[in-house]
Amino acid sequence: MRAERLLRLLLHLQTRGQSTVDQLAHSLEVSPRTVQRDLDALSLAGVPVYSIRGRGGGWALLPDYRSRLTGLTPSEVMSVFVGATAHVLADLGLDASSDQAVSKLIASLPEATRREAEFARQRLLIDHAGWDDRREVPRWLDLCREAVWEERRITITYADRTDPFTVAPLGLVAKARTWYLVAARSDGRLRTYRLGRLTSATLTDSTFTRPPDFDLAHYWADSQREFRATRPSYPIVLRVRDHAIRRFRPTAPMLPTAETGWWIVHADLENPHEACAAVLAQAGDAQVLAPPELADQVRDASHAISVLHTPATARRTRPTVHGDN
Repeated sequence: MRAERLLRLLLHLQTRGQSTVDQLAHSLEVSPRTVQRDLDALSLAGVPVYSIRGRGGGWALLPDYRSRLTGLTPSEVMSVFVGATAHVLADLGLDASSDQAVSKLIASLPEATRREAEFARQRLLIDHAGWDDRREVPRWLDLCREAVWEERRITITYADRTDPFTVAPLGLVAKARTWYLVAARSDGRLRTYRLGRLTSATLTDSTFTRPPDFDLAHYWADSQREFRATRPSYPIVLRVRDHAIRRFRPTAPMLPTAETGWWIVHADLENPHEACAAVLAQAGDAQVLAPPELADQVRDASHAISVLHTPATARRTRPTVHGDN
């Protein structure tokens, strides 16, 4: 939505100061031409943006300018705060501050817009937590946040390693219900550490200089792409009932079968064990078409489950059939 992008552009200039068109395009994930059009739109709307020519130039706002958000519509305001992730704010101890910020944001709007925004806020809530709210407890979150804010190194012990090592923490990332620490090692290489796998963490008195070209959002996006590219892959083809398709993530367009209610689904899981478990979990609503070894694995597992749940008396009296194993 363009209104949201204009707001993000404005807030970027307010918080980060002078930026080039390329930097803005990278931050907003749009083309430089789109950024240029948005800058022109802000200027026409009365926002004091101006360009600085020459080497080291870019775009900036007049000093001391702050947006009062009075030009936003209710839907634009709601798009800013309705997606706030409550559990992330709670982990950081910012849930109360978030409520206050929303109240201040709505209070800054004109009377008519404020009424409509409050009307929508009382009728729409997005709860990102699942019913089973057993999330990973971020034991070292407060310490890591302090280190990130104060640019102080921390000494950690990670996963199965017994020897502690020191890193320069650059940022924290909350993905779903899990927290990660992005940090630079002593050799300068960037690494991502899952907070739940830290076995110890100590804040040191040693400070560091944050790399001027480091951008947390860009680093995370790049690392996610690398992870997906190296993620184990086990492609499968299934015949699935329509109501069970949501259990899989099709990697190609689905095709209906001659039998009503069934579809041919291509999916990609990490390994044969995961694929077998996923098919068995459908209890007859998914049939393996390929690869053949997965079909054999599902068949063997199904037989083992059937035997395990057959009463002992029934197994003793079951007649022997030629070909039985």
